[in-house]
Amino acid sequence: MIRAHFTIRLGGNSLPASAAQSVDDIEAARSVARTIVQRLMRQHGGDPRLLDATMVIGDDDGATLLELSFRDALYMPVEPVADPDRRRPRPPGRAPSKRLSAAFHPVRRLAGALGARVQPLLGS
Repeated sequence: MIRAHFTIRLGGNSLPASAAQSVDDIEAARSVARTIVQRLMRQHGGDPRLLDATMVIGDDDGATLLELSFRDALYMPVEPVADPDRRRPRPPGRAPSKRLSAAFHPVRRLAGALGARVQPLLGS
């Protein structure tokens, strides 16, 4: 665990307000810094001067662990998170499930008998 101190440097000056948080490692500190930057940009209406600011992440001894520009924090690509419960998109060209189509067959027959038209689901 690292006790990280987050300070904003704008121009050549550090802003007096600082936050500290315990994080697991440098990557976790980077993630926290990105969250802080995104919230500040939302809160201050996207003030363009903030794009030139830098988030300085230091330790308890005052040593700089990481510097992250606001521009990088806002526009840096985000790595996808592996989630085994997340639904996978169906590959293009794959036929829809015949079981689902078969399950709706009685509903379509009833709708036909009542004179209504039920749209086919999943292209069946």
